[in-house]
Amino acid sequence: MKARPRRHRRWRLQAVALVLLPISSTTSCNDAGPMGVPEISGVEVAVVVNSVDISVSVFPVDSPLTGRRIGLAQAGSPVSLAARGHLAIVPLGLVSAAAVVDLRTAAVTPIALPDNSGATGAAFINDSIAYVANPNRNSVSEVNVNSGTLGAEIEVGVFPQAVVAVAGKVFVLNAELDANFIPARPGRVSVIDPAAEAVIDTIELSGLNPTAMTTGPDGLLYVVNSGSFGGANGSLSVIDPATRQELQHHAGFGEFPGGIAIDAAAKAYVSSFSYGIAIWDIENASFVRPPSDPMVVQGHMLSSGVGFDSAGRLYTLIPGDCVAPSQALRLNAGAFDRAIDVGVCPIAIGFARLPEQ
Repeated sequence: MKARPRRHRRWRLQAVALVLLPISSTTSCNDAGPMGVPEISGVEVAVVVNSVDISVSVFPVDSPLTGRRIGLAQAGSPVSLAARGHLAIVPLGLVSAAAVVDLRTAAVTPIALPDNSGATGAAFINDSIAYVANPNRNSVSEVNVNSGTLGAEIEVGVFPQAVVAVAGKVFVLNAELDANFIPARPGRVSVIDPAAEAVIDTIELSGLNPTAMTTGPDGLLYVVNSGSFGGANGSLSVIDPATRQELQHHAGFGEFPGGIAIDAAAKAYVSSFSYGIAIWDIENASFVRPPSDPMVVQGHMLSSGVGFDSAGRLYTLIPGDCVAPSQALRLNAGAFDRAIDVGVCPIAIGFARLPEQ
């Protein structure tokens, strides 16, 4: 999941809650993009989750102005996604469901999750099975995206909110928040063996409120700990997925860091609603650009998410006022390349390469 400050989350979720409607149980297609756009196929596409207008923006990375926006549901609060092949799965937050999106046709299929799920965080383990976190139930659910059915519900830690599949295992970030969304203790990672449908290990973290995780070029897992709101105590944990231990913990990531993306040069880009983008050198374990001197793209002093396409171009999401449609800004070789229109309050970005039809 790409994270954001809890107060930002609260007012957005309260606004969404005012217009909550039952999610349709039938497959739907809602293409809010320009008319006459050819079907996207055989290309790498970016998928941006827009939290407030409950949509995804999908565009080819080599022709981003020919994209489209796809509505996911009548209600919800999506903040994360996972993509594989021609499908993306987007947990719907306040609505206990996940939307499965066919990125070729814009067809959307809702899959019901257990009641009071919270539905945040997802990862594919193969072409048909994804794991979705249920923060309100302290569990994850196995979802078959092809049949639209639920498998096992597996108990994990407290308030799971991000999921990564690597080395044949599923790693679930547990924020360990109390009823007021305040960290009660350092975060934990539940390790699931999908074959056994059970937690086989728990990794203790040093940081508070882990919210995002990705794999580095060294095969290690890098976890952003957002910390406590107002505490300016964000940090970075490094996990060895083989030994299932926290190897390093680095403080100094400031006020509520969230998304993370790592480039081929082993530089980690960490986004924050508070300061823009910090850059961390993995090999030297030091800042290239600390929160006190962050990367600021086109004057935007905040970033709600980051990601790299296969060509190494960096995308930063600009949430704006979370009232009107906003933009994703792209950099190529460190220089501003272009602005791409997306939906209202973009919060997470992923990439998929669609198979030729």
